[in-house]
Order: sequence, then C-alpha cells, then structure tokens
Amino acid sequence: MKNLLLGLLTLISCSAFSQTIKYSDLNTGHRPKGTFKTYVDKNGDSYSVGDTLKIWKPSGVDGKFVYITRIDIIGDVTAAGPAASNTNAIIKKIRVEGTKRAGYKVFFQTKGSTAIDNYFFNFEDAVASKEIRSKGMTSDEALSELKKEKEKLDLGLISQKEYNKMKAKLIKYIK
Repeated sequence: MKNLLLGLLTLISCSAFSQTIKYSDLNTGHRPKGTFKTYVDKNGDSYSVGDTLKIWKPSGVDGKFVYITRIDIIGDVTAAGPAASNTNAIIKKIRVEGTKRAGYKVFFQTKGSTAIDNYFFNFEDAVASKEIRSKGMTSDEALSELKKEKEKLDLGLISQKEYNKMKAKLIKYIK
C-alpha cells in the first residue's frame, strides 16, 4: 500500500511538473524534462500552448529579426524578415534547450499568421530585444500607469490601499 501511494505521488508530481516550466526552474543546474504546456516568465506572466503572441519589431540590420527564425514549409530556416513585424503567432510547442555549462533557455515554436510560416525563438531574448511583445508592460508603460494611479490617489479617487496594490503589480516592470 505504501509503495502504491508513493508511486501515485511520484506520478502526480511528475505530471504536474511536466506541464509548467518556470523561469526559476532554468537555473537549477539540471535540465528540466517533460512536455511543457505553460511557461511562467521572470515577471510571473504565463504563456501556454495555444496563446497568441505579437511579433513586434526587428532588432537587427536590414529589418531582420535576430532572435526569431522562420521555418518555411520545406524546412528552410532563415532569420525572420520585416514582413513578420506586427503579426501574430500562436504558440505550438514550448521546449527547453541548452547545456549544463551554457545554461538552459525556453524556446517557443509558433505558427505564424499564415499556415505556411512557423517561427522558433528563445522567448526571454526575443522579449528583451522587443522582437516579441510580452503580456507584461514595458518599463515606460508601467511608469506611465503608475503616475496615473498616483494622480488618482492625490485627487482622492482611490485609497492608499488601492494605490499600493497597483504599485506592487506595476513595479516589477519598471527598470
């Protein structure tokens, strides 16, 4: 009975772990294994298979993307070009790639706005370079929103408690 219970607990913990990968899981020194359906980034925002991402703007020269590669229908891999800007991509797969020495990173494989294009990218690098728009806010957007909330507080439209709650939510985006 004890072995059966232990086996069930192991099965439950393995299947729970195999579904979600967190940014903090990448720094354990061990390669996270499993089939991941959700990724929680360093800001605590969740991205799941089936979610839509916004491909934003290229960070390279000649309108090319540095962190987003395009895989066409015949399997050719190239840097995504300017045509990918301001398009949507649906997350198809979430993978962990890397080595113990170089570190591990989360990669998304997405379906582009046409059924022909698929994109592959390191999520954190693509967000940091603004090639992918995260669910979160930019530092400027969060700061602007916090200033609006401060004005509301000063005008007596919201309480100090409401302001503090919003500040705690926004502060993680302000750099």
